[in-house]
Amino acid sequence: MKLSEKTRIVIDTNILLDVIFFEDPHVEGLKNAIESGQLEAWSCDLIWDEFLDVMRRPAFYKNEETYQKMIEKALKYFQFEVSKIAPSPYKCRDPDDQIFIDLAVIKAPCWLISRDLEVLKLAKRLKLVNVLVTSKMNT
Repeated sequence: MKLSEKTRIVIDTNILLDVIFFEDPHVEGLKNAIESGQLEAWSCDLIWDEFLDVMRRPAFYKNEETYQKMIEKALKYFQFEVSKIAPSPYKCRDPDDQIFIDLAVIKAPCWLISRDLEVLKLAKRLKLVNVLVTSKMNT
């Protein structure tokens, strides 16, 4: 699948932290592509709740003002799926990562960007339904 005018992506929480919190230069191209609208990043309530929980952990939480700024910044990146997300037939060994797979399957064709080994193991199977799994996105 090539990058089209509006390529849909689903990114896991660790990748989002690289973009929003760490401002990792390795994801600068991904960040720019989302900001420019070349990539359409998707999320849902369960994914968003996980991100909010992670941002409240001591390693990330500095104070309420910084927390709110990070959340506002992150919100600008996503379209939100509001309908109920059906479980996909592709099961991840890590139940915390299942929602990323389920969302990617309903958004296919799309990319699922994750460094999680259990997600990456499903790459060949997910490709059958036009979900390309990668640990990094070259835009």
